Amino acid sequence: MSKNMTLEMHDDNVASENTPMTQEEILMKEGDILRELLELEKEKENEANYRTIRIKRGGKTKLTFRVRPITEDESRACLKQATPTARNKNSNVEPDLVKFRSLVIYTATVAEDRVKIWDNREAKMRMNVIEGWQIVDKVVFAGEKSRIMDIIDEISYFDADFEDKAGN
Repeated sequence: MSKNMTLEMHDDNVASENTPMTQEEILMKEGDILRELLELEKEKENEANYRTIRIKRGGKTKLTFRVRPITEDESRACLKQATPTARNKNSNVEPDLVKFRSLVIYTATVAEDRVKIWDNREAKMRMNVIEGWQIVDKVVFAGEKSRIMDIIDEISYFDADFEDKAGN
C-alpha cells in the first residue's frame, strides 16, 4: 500500500483518517490508550457481545446456547487442530473443514454453556465421543453449523468490509 493509501472500513466500529497523530498527542493519550487496550482485550467476554443460538427442529426449540466473539488466535488454534499432520514435510495437507467448524462453534460457546452442553460427561459417554467438539459434530446439522458460523463471524468482525481509498 502506498503512503497515500489508507485502509478504511465501512463499519461504525472501526474508522480511519489521513491525519497522523503527533508524538505529543500520542504521549498525552497514553493513559487513555492503555485503558482502552485493556478494555478491548476483555470484549470477547462482554455479555453485550454474546448471541443466543436456538436450534429448532419440527417447530420446537431443541437446544439453546450462547456464543461469543473469537480471537484470531482462537481461530488459528481451531484451524491447526483441524489440520492433520503431514507424514511428509513436502506434502500439502488440507484442513478438515467440518472439524474446523465444529471446533469454532465449541470454542465460541460461552464457557458456562460449553460445560453444560458440549462437555457434558453423560452425553459424551452415550454418544461415544471423547471431545466436546465431537458432540457439536454429531448433533448440529450442516446448515445449522453454517448459520452459527455466520453469527460467530459477524460478532467477531470477520465479515468486515475493508476497502482501499486513495488519499489526496
